[in-house]
Amino acid sequence: MEENSGLQIPRVGKEVNNAATSPIKTPLVQFKQANKQSTGSATGNPRNKTALKPGHSLMDWIRYGNSGVDLAGTGGRVRPVQHTELATHNKPGDVWMAIRGKVYNVTSYLDFHPGGVDELMRGAGKDATKLFDEVHAWVNYESLLAKCYIGPLRSTGVLKLVPEEPETTSKSPSSSMPPPSPVFLKPPSSGNPSVIVTPSTPAVAPKVLSATSVVSSSSEDSAIKLSPVVPRFDWIQKTAEVTFIFYTKALCNPAVVVEFVNNLEFNVRIFLEGNVLHRYQFQVTNNLQWPCTVRQSLEAGKVELVFNKLLPTLWTNYGQMEHDQIENYPMELHEYDVATRIEITHDSCALLLRPKNNSILQVTPIGHHLSISGTVADGQVVTRSYTPVPPAAVPTDCPPTFIPLLVKTYPLGALSKHLTRPVPLATSLQILQPSGNFSLAKLKHHNRIALLAAGSGITPMLALLSYLLERSSNKMESICLLYFNKTEADIWCREMLDNLCTKDKRLTVKHFLSDVESPTTVQPPPRSAKSPGPDDSRPSTSTTVAGSADEDGGSRRPKATATAGFERGRISLAIVQQLTNVDSPLAASFVCLCGPKPFNELACQHLEQAGHSMSYVHSFQG
Repeated sequence: MEENSGLQIPRVGKEVNNAATSPIKTPLVQFKQANKQSTGSATGNPRNKTALKPGHSLMDWIRYGNSGVDLAGTGGRVRPVQHTELATHNKPGDVWMAIRGKVYNVTSYLDFHPGGVDELMRGAGKDATKLFDEVHAWVNYESLLAKCYIGPLRSTGVLKLVPEEPETTSKSPSSSMPPPSPVFLKPPSSGNPSVIVTPSTPAVAPKVLSATSVVSSSSEDSAIKLSPVVPRFDWIQKTAEVTFIFYTKALCNPAVVVEFVNNLEFNVRIFLEGNVLHRYQFQVTNNLQWPCTVRQSLEAGKVELVFNKLLPTLWTNYGQMEHDQIENYPMELHEYDVATRIEITHDSCALLLRPKNNSILQVTPIGHHLSISGTVADGQVVTRSYTPVPPAAVPTDCPPTFIPLLVKTYPLGALSKHLTRPVPLATSLQILQPSGNFSLAKLKHHNRIALLAAGSGITPMLALLSYLLERSSNKMESICLLYFNKTEADIWCREMLDNLCTKDKRLTVKHFLSDVESPTTVQPPPRSAKSPGPDDSRPSTSTTVAGSADEDGGSRRPKATATAGFERGRISLAIVQQLTNVDSPLAASFVCLCGPKPFNELACQHLEQAGHSMSYVHSFQG
């Protein structure tokens, strides 16, 4: 499948990221440079997207699925499907497809597919898991196609106890044992489809950091394979407040949506791994105040909803609760408006999104994102994905029900321009519940972690940073953030990062700037109203950032001069080797990275060349 086609909710955190990559031109970079004037994407990024017919946006698909139409064509029954039967449904007007052992009737989805009918037909009548994973394994396809689900894919086969031996294999006439299994020179990948590995000639590197030297002896698989979770409920109270508690499981990292009905009723939805939704409906005995406060203890696996009582008094009981569990739940939409817009750089804004009736409180899991749809100037509905940031990352107070975002504006970015316009502020945005494939359990046994971010790829790292620094079990020894940008003016959340470095010496932030001139001798800038001096509370930090030619067709800004505390450069093998060299203070056993696709590909390529285990890499889609 082509990138950005298939069952796709667009990329995390931004529409296009212009942070630079290596000067090496990958096929994707060459394709983009040859097609800068393409208008196939609302962002100006030349992807093979198809203009959808009116009434065929993501929102329209969700509404159609909720209309009661039998999209699966099974009358509501779930039944197993054999490979032979699946293969017969491979023509327009009758298209079935299997993804990770589940068969879907995607016939009705063909015209809603942003990559076009032909692209989706590549997986018709067969197991399309590999095609799907090549492009957008992070997409919550189970929710997107929940109403199209037919049943599990069943396989039958013949088991040969003594396999036939290849003619080229010599074997003793008296031996009945099968030939030995092939020897893997490298451990197989973790199976994380978001990790992109480009084969290359291994480089001679310094002492390579062994994962076992900093990883607990506990099995990594045991941390990742979580057993099914059924939350346990409890409640406690004080005279002025009452707390409703849901015990999930350690490192469960759930999405939580609280919906306020009235002072005596509210609903809670907890979204867990495996596309399982636990839904609770509460009717309480006394009046509550809205909004509540949501507290999460990710290590303990506990979600607390703290409500203030309208009348301070002790209750004899909390009231009544109804609970149900739903698997393969359909997507749900909530409507938001932009309530606050603050410019933070020359081309970026901090936004606070407010629920339309202010009755929804939504908690996004660490490393997950939200799909946001808006009707842009020409009446087209455009959907992009953004990662919410911690409230501390925006330069204003953020009410509990608001969603804080950092959004970069692109000249040809239809939705980014719509979201960040100063007048009038954007309204009637449709937002889906959080989705993503990042698991905190992957980091459980690692206490030296590196984060590589390019441009707006910093967004998923901010919440992750806060969690890692506060983690109490297997406390962190060190965290290094390598942050790549074009110029100093492009850096997001610099003050927040500086404060974190000052507060916690385990964190190192290194800034890399690609669009600057490096003088022979780098001198600190002279004191002025615009450059901090010795009395400034902000510490100097050192970072390396990747840069590239503008991918949106815009003209490049003149190169600035590198200032003290910054390095000039792009993502490279030499930089990555600092993470894998056991003698380096930046040595890390696990790496998370986020940026545009070329940046992610090059980072993974360099990590493999440096000898880092690709099982210990997570790539957020940038």
